Amino acid sequence: MSDPIWQHREIRFDAPFSQLTLRKGEVLIDSIANVEDTKGNNGDKGNLLITNLRIIWFCDDNKKINLSVGYDCILNSEIKDNNSLMKGSSQALYLRTRFQQSRFEFIFSSLVRDSPRLFSSFQAVIRSYETTKLYRDLKLRGAIVQDSELILLPKEKVFNKYTGVWNLSQEQGNLGSFYISNVRIVWFANLAEGFNVSLPWTQIKNIKVKESKFGTALVLETSEFSGNYVLGFKLDNIEEVHKEIVALYQVYIANPVFGVEAALKEEYEDIEKVTIPKVEDEFEEVDQSDAGPNMVSAQYYLTSGADSYSKKKKSKIIFSEEIGLAVEQPPEGLTLEKLWKIM
Repeated sequence: MSDPIWQHREIRFDAPFSQLTLRKGEVLIDSIANVEDTKGNNGDKGNLLITNLRIIWFCDDNKKINLSVGYDCILNSEIKDNNSLMKGSSQALYLRTRFQQSRFEFIFSSLVRDSPRLFSSFQAVIRSYETTKLYRDLKLRGAIVQDSELILLPKEKVFNKYTGVWNLSQEQGNLGSFYISNVRIVWFANLAEGFNVSLPWTQIKNIKVKESKFGTALVLETSEFSGNYVLGFKLDNIEEVHKEIVALYQVYIANPVFGVEAALKEEYEDIEKVTIPKVEDEFEEVDQSDAGPNMVSAQYYLTSGADSYSKKKKSKIIFSEEIGLAVEQPPEGLTLEKLWKIM
C-alpha cells in the first residue's frame, strides 16, 4: 500500500514528458513564459512552471530539454545579477540544491524586462512549502499539542478522536489520545504531551492489524523516507478503526493535501487554463539513480570545492598574452575571445 511521491524530493534532468505532468494533488501555481535556464542552456528560451511541489522548466524549441527541481532539494536561493546571452546583464534566480550525494546549481533568468514575477512567485511558494512540513513529513516529539488538544493545521479537519489508546513503541506501553484527520494521524501521551507522533498520510506505507505481546495491535508502517518506522497502537474496536483508516487512506491518495498555498498578485492570478503543452512522448526512460554528474547534469554540477556557498571561490589569476594584462582565468571551455563575443 504505497504511492511514492517523488516530485518534491528529487531532481530530474531531461525526463520523459510524462514525468512533468502534474500528479494527483499537485497544483499549478504560476506559469511564466520567456525564462532562460542560464547555466545549463544559456541562449534558449523556455517556460517555467511553479507548482506546489517543484519547479519545472522546459525549452520552447526542444521540450526534451527540461528540468524538474523538487523544493525539498533546495538548500538556499538568492536573486543576483547574471549575464544572459539573450538579455545581457540582468537579475536571475539562483537555486543551490542537493540530491542524493550531489549538489547542483540552477540559474533562471526572466527575459521580460523589469518583471519581478519569477522572483515573487517562487518566494511566495517556497515560504509556504517551508512552513507546511507537517503535511508531508513525519514528526516525533514535536510542539503539536496544547492543553491536551491537537493544534490543527490550516484546513485540517479531525474525523475522529480516540482516548485510552496505548502506544506500544516502548516495553511498558504509554496511554494517550489518538487523532485521525484529513491530513495525518496523531498520537500523544496523556502524562507527557511532548511524547507524540504526527504521521501524514503521505508517509504511510502499510496499515494492518497483527498480534503483539500486548495482544492485537493496529500497526502503521512508514515510508523509507521517514525511516521505515513500525508504530503499534492498542485500542478498543480495533477492527473498525483499521477499516476507517484504510478507507481514509484511499480517499487521501485519490486527492492528496500537501498544504502548500500561495496568493499571487491579481494581474497573473488567473491561470486555470494554463497546462503543460501536450507533445508526443518520444523519450527513452532516463536512469535517475546516478547521483554523480553525467552527460545531462554535469553542467549544473557543483564540485566538493563549492560545498560551502557562503564562501566565494577565489579565481586563479593568469597573464593574458592576447590583451597584455593579468586577468581571472576563464572557466574551462571558455576563452577571452568567446567571453568578449558574449558581452
